[in-house]
Amino acid sequence: MKTTRRLFLGSTFAASVLNASAHSADDRTLRIGLGGLPIEKGNAFSNVQTPSILLTGGIFDGLTRLNKDGSISPWLATSWEARDALTWRFRLRSDVVFSNGKPFDADSVVHTIKYLTGPGPQTEGLRRDFHFLSGARAVNRHTVEIFTKKPVPMLPRYAAVLLIVEPEAWQSMGVAQFSETPVGTGPLKLEAWEPARCITRTNDTSWRQLHIDGVDFIVVPDPSSRIQGILSDGLDIAYQTTPDDFAVIEEIGGSITTVPAGAASSIMLQFGNERDTPLNDVRVRRALNHAVDKQTIVDVLLDGRTVVSSQATVREAFGFDPSLKPYVYDPQLAQRLLADAGYPDGFDMTLETSGGGTNGALVVQRVADDLSRIGVNVDVQTKPVMRFLVDMVRGRIESEAFTLQWGAYPILDAIEATNTNSCRKTVPWYCDPEFQPVIEAAWIETDLDKALALRHQVMRHYYDEVPTIYLHENVGFIGANPRVSGFDQTFGYIDFESIRMS
Repeated sequence: MKTTRRLFLGSTFAASVLNASAHSADDRTLRIGLGGLPIEKGNAFSNVQTPSILLTGGIFDGLTRLNKDGSISPWLATSWEARDALTWRFRLRSDVVFSNGKPFDADSVVHTIKYLTGPGPQTEGLRRDFHFLSGARAVNRHTVEIFTKKPVPMLPRYAAVLLIVEPEAWQSMGVAQFSETPVGTGPLKLEAWEPARCITRTNDTSWRQLHIDGVDFIVVPDPSSRIQGILSDGLDIAYQTTPDDFAVIEEIGGSITTVPAGAASSIMLQFGNERDTPLNDVRVRRALNHAVDKQTIVDVLLDGRTVVSSQATVREAFGFDPSLKPYVYDPQLAQRLLADAGYPDGFDMTLETSGGGTNGALVVQRVADDLSRIGVNVDVQTKPVMRFLVDMVRGRIESEAFTLQWGAYPILDAIEATNTNSCRKTVPWYCDPEFQPVIEAAWIETDLDKALALRHQVMRHYYDEVPTIYLHENVGFIGANPRVSGFDQTFGYIDFESIRMS
């Protein structure tokens, strides 16, 4: 029966993808199936989200690199130090060249920072992420100083996403042409763009040498077709698999990679701001947290491959407080809290979602089912992704609850989430003016011990005030063909150097 299913899936996989992706016996090109390609193509400054970072993270390098445990390692920079509150000095590798043969040096970093601090499109994500930069100067060929407008004690973490372009190529080609034929120091160089495919080959001049010949990024919009591609050997890697796909992939000798997303999944609760809602009572908000069986959600809908959230960040983030424990599943306690708050029979509420994330719609439905058992009746309203995001950014969500993440990405700093979940947001859904000074102090504290203590204070505040139903730390799942070993991804960056193909 299972063999028949594999043959059926393989036969129905898009023929055009199969024909264009077929491997010869000695071909070591990795074929990655994605839902789409970066709109900005190879622009290093577009953003550090998927799918862009999968490509740009192979073509370019940052000054540092984030590790799986949240620590940072040298990358293009070998060391760094704060010279004063507004100045950081980075010492650079001396053995690195760009894919066009030009040397990487301090002037390369100065050029990149000059571009990001100069006039340019605000649609570029890195321009927004590095809004605090004021400039840079080359101390010598392999030493650069970076200046900020205000203290940025986490600049070495930001440096992991400060992707460096080759200055002469950037200036001679302009943004549009450079995005078509980018020049970086990474292990991949872009060879061609096709309507549904980006073809890259190994950059033999890179300081990061590969064991494969290159990578083809292939658009396969339908998730089930990506699984079919793995089964029929039309793809080597399939993004956005779900636990339902695991058994059939593992049956043919394939593997599943679990990828932490650097964010915690939650359901935000809207209260205050002259709202007349039961959620104004902290006992009600705590009751909702005790009413949801989050461990079962993790075990059943996420194959047990992540953990229940204990706070407004993830374990790898700087500022995670290990002393905070998840709210326990206790429906009886939840009902007592509701009764104490004056709602023994529960109440009605609406919840908006885009249904995104691994089994996102099923997670929300499970939350609604659990809440109904304590008398809280949830009307789940699903919106298209883009409309939902625009409404969230502009503060137009009127429901009592909505899905959102506590994101520590891209720098794995717990305080990062306060950009969207505090008074820092232009139209905040949650804002505590009395506590906001603690958040602002955490952002600029340069002493690491004090900075950590302030972040713990922020995490404790969100834990005690419970402005959200904490769910789980977000993860993604990636399926691999049996030919592939060593595939891994670290907070957006594929570890191309570790990949082997049999």
